[in-house]
Amino acid sequence: MYRSKKFIDYLDEQGKKTNCQQLDFVIANSVIENHFLQGKLNTHSYVGKPSLITKNKPKPSLIDTSSSNFYDNLSTSLWNLTNKPSFETSYSLWQKEHDAMMSIKSLVMSSSPSLLPEDASASLAVVKTSKHNIDVSVNTISDLLSIIHANAYEESVEYNIDLKSLHNIKTELCKLDNMIGMNSMKQSILNQLVYFIQELHVGKDSSDFKHTVLYGPPGTGKTEVAKIIGNMYSKMGILKNNYFKKVTRNDLIAGYLGQTAIKTKKVIDECLGGVLFIDEAYSLANNSENDSYSKECLDILCESLSDHKNDLMVIIAGYEEELTHTFFKANKGLESRFIWRFTMEPYTSKELTSIFKKMVEEQGWVFLENNEVHESWFEKNKASFKNFGRDMELLLTYTKISHGRRVYGKDSDCRKKISKEDLQGGYDMLLSNRKIKEQPYFMHTIYT
Repeated sequence: MYRSKKFIDYLDEQGKKTNCQQLDFVIANSVIENHFLQGKLNTHSYVGKPSLITKNKPKPSLIDTSSSNFYDNLSTSLWNLTNKPSFETSYSLWQKEHDAMMSIKSLVMSSSPSLLPEDASASLAVVKTSKHNIDVSVNTISDLLSIIHANAYEESVEYNIDLKSLHNIKTELCKLDNMIGMNSMKQSILNQLVYFIQELHVGKDSSDFKHTVLYGPPGTGKTEVAKIIGNMYSKMGILKNNYFKKVTRNDLIAGYLGQTAIKTKKVIDECLGGVLFIDEAYSLANNSENDSYSKECLDILCESLSDHKNDLMVIIAGYEEELTHTFFKANKGLESRFIWRFTMEPYTSKELTSIFKKMVEEQGWVFLENNEVHESWFEKNKASFKNFGRDMELLLTYTKISHGRRVYGKDSDCRKKISKEDLQGGYDMLLSNRKIKEQPYFMHTIYT
């Protein structure tokens, strides 16, 4: 099919431009779409004055994009989304195109904002009309909550801190602050949070590792803390997805050589944009140098920690000595990739007392008058509570069972009121239901 040389020259000229204006693009796009592709320009030149296109008139031999007829020729164009202006000029053409695009953006923003490209969303950002500096020192998580309570976030105000993100993670901050004990861990999370919320981790082409170690014995809330961290960084935009997956050795290591790499990689791919939490991570490593299954898993994990450091957060948990002598020893590259180390300190007798009382209150139970449990009771029996929080849950369960036996057949007013007899009966039941009543044997005893 013959095509106008002048039209081809026009296209060549547009193709050579390195600084094409929006107006140029609109004109070129519309001309190609409405005239060339529809067979309207394949035999005509692209200069001079046109004649009107109507059902009763012949096709124009020439096209003039500066005339009012340009709008008539765009009647079926993608760009022709607004009413015809009262007069047509180059500016009205630009205005028309932008009005159309704003209509599209408004429609998308009202239904599916995620469909807009980043630059389009940025162009719709709220204009900041004032500034407000929040000048405070932050030493605890409670200080962050005080900032939130004292400063309501307004879209039109520019703040010297990321107040919006703080408000977004208020729920998670409250959960952390309300956790009994764990002061060292809270300080470590505060350090990490303040660092990330200021985007100090973001470099020119990459970012720092977010991978974290939670040291501590069972029952100190490591899984709950890991979930809170994941939720916070998702709401702050540091992680793209609010996704959390807890795994153990069986979820990563297969029974056949070659299958472990596939299994491990599949789990990692599922967690991209979110958090992969590996509990008892020491179990991934074996003291035997011939354990090729563990090596295969750790090699894939180590590689992924670097390849996906911008879009993945891996949190591992376990005793410090166990992780040092197994997990980190099995692959030297792992040590440098977990730059954040949080220590979950064992609970004191006072903290165990507070945890137990809090659980009783949360479940709608109370202590009988003059029968409230005291710290001295937990101090005397602390050796039996090596699993800390988990043991408090079990103790309360068995205490309620013991209580049920005591109040059976009595007035209903006696129910859900714990006595010292109930507590002691629950404690005896806890010990009798353990398969091993002695102090649990953990791997870390090998190294002590």
